[in-house]
Amino acid sequence: MARKHKRPEAKRKRPVVSLLGTVVVGAVAILGGSVLQAGLSSAFPKSVVSPGVSSAVHRLAAGVSVTVTGPHLLVSEQTGTLQIAVSVPRAEIAGSRVDWQSRPAGASAWRTDQTLQVDSAGRASVKVSPWKGTEYRAVVRRSHTVSDRVSTPFRVDTRPAGEAVVSPQGAAEPRFGAPADPARRPRAVGSGAHAIVSPVPDPVWERMAGVSFGEGCPVGRENLRYVQVNYWGFDGYRYRGEIVVHASIARQTAAVFTDLYRLKYPIRQMRLADDFGKDPLKGANDYSAMDADNTSGFNCRYVDGKEAQQVLSPHAWGMAIDINTWENPFHARTGVFPDSSYLDRDLLHRAVLDDPESPAVHAFENRGLQWGGRWEEKDYHHFETPPANRPEGKRTGP
Repeated sequence: MARKHKRPEAKRKRPVVSLLGTVVVGAVAILGGSVLQAGLSSAFPKSVVSPGVSSAVHRLAAGVSVTVTGPHLLVSEQTGTLQIAVSVPRAEIAGSRVDWQSRPAGASAWRTDQTLQVDSAGRASVKVSPWKGTEYRAVVRRSHTVSDRVSTPFRVDTRPAGEAVVSPQGAAEPRFGAPADPARRPRAVGSGAHAIVSPVPDPVWERMAGVSFGEGCPVGRENLRYVQVNYWGFDGYRYRGEIVVHASIARQTAAVFTDLYRLKYPIRQMRLADDFGKDPLKGANDYSAMDADNTSGFNCRYVDGKEAQQVLSPHAWGMAIDINTWENPFHARTGVFPDSSYLDRDLLHRAVLDDPESPAVHAFENRGLQWGGRWEEKDYHHFETPPANRPEGKRTGP
């Protein structure tokens, strides 16, 4: 009997997957994982990313950085350049938006000053002109490649462009309430004194009405002018001052303070008398203004110490200016206003008006304003037009 030959067993069927297919699938898996991770990183907070991908997402996030570099000290109002650098691994960042923000040192709120774009290296530069202590930061906004990133605050301090005043040892200092604090002074505008004379604007008149201006004033709004001018503060920084005077001496006033600016004569502060409250009898509270060492002009009030006689001051016409009242007191028969610390005129202080020949006194008298330091009752802070040069005082409006 012939031996039967066994038919060879058929080979077990296996799934057919080409090598090319395997490579493609693997590539898609890898690419898909990367895209997924990037998408999760930008679209979800870390707290909601699953544990399986959080470490990779965190590694990617940890590699993103935004830094600011540059000088930490500048001269006040001079311009410096700060550099911004954005680093994002494996991402195209050219054209990414960067919000450039600032805030005064110690403040809580940030203000966006401008929006920048970084170059292909992730860099941008910005020019700054800080006011005293100022903090800056760069905020990179969310995009398809970058999630929000904020730089560490970068502080730039300034030193004053002018010379600070050194008070005599042991001399008393002015008395400031919160609204009268010189720290609230606005910074200078433009270069030089940059004096501007204008009719009294509505917001200024609203401050004055019922305070420095009221019933029985010998002049009206149309007779007055608002003067704004830069000045050198006691700390060596430049500030913007304001004063209201009679229209007939407005240009003279602007010229006087322009001269004082050129001389770098220091002024503690220069704001309307209205900021110091209402006097119970008449006008704004001149005693509080003097206590705060304020420089001011118009105030429809009585002469200090002569309120009982209801003697109107030349300030009621806007024809007088008081300057640095603390260092230049009024030595009247009824007392010393605001303080006796500087009755000794030999005290060394750059704001003291101690000599009729001093340049600061000349700045006023050359413009037709007489100095009270020449009087028997010495009013060292006071300058006024001669009585013969004053208007009749008839009002034509409110």
